Amino acid sequence: METNCVIEHTRIMETNFIIETERLFLIRPSHYYLEKLHQLHANPKTNLYNPDGPHQSIEETKAMLKTWMNHWLRYSFGYCLMIEKKTGKMLGICGLSYKQLNGETYLNLAYRLETQHTRKGYTKEACKAVIENVKTTAKVNNKILVRTKINNLPSIKTAESLGFVRDSHYDDFESYDDVYFFES
Repeated sequence: METNCVIEHTRIMETNFIIETERLFLIRPSHYYLEKLHQLHANPKTNLYNPDGPHQSIEETKAMLKTWMNHWLRYSFGYCLMIEKKTGKMLGICGLSYKQLNGETYLNLAYRLETQHTRKGYTKEACKAVIENVKTTAKVNNKILVRTKINNLPSIKTAESLGFVRDSHYDDFESYDDVYFFES
């Protein structure tokens, strides 16, 4: 039984592989990782600053996954799963998707990581690779933004470390306590 899981994981990795970094494989999302995605998005700790809160059911995660997969089919880029090379485990997600804001089309940079893997540089490593890939491979040049909560210091620090700058004109734009960082 375990051999079948290893074979299936290897097949998924081969067919969905997108980007390799020093410590990560960034792959397209698939139904194979639905349970892990649900655990990530249902965990109150990893969704502490999520405006929609944690997922309440696997059906909510399925709907999210379907949206992500459709974005990939339509645009050839989107949110990726962060797979640690050393262990083969999914650590979190990172990616870009189109977002309309104030009449303009941006790329929204999103990232979420299991709490035991934070503060190790995985998110920054993945974000840099995803941004580079979308700009060079997909040839998409829309301005990138990060939307987060004013008290989400880890997300703010990540955005700033990637060179994003806060634009206070957009504070509270979509929701109370929202702040926006734009690539400079």
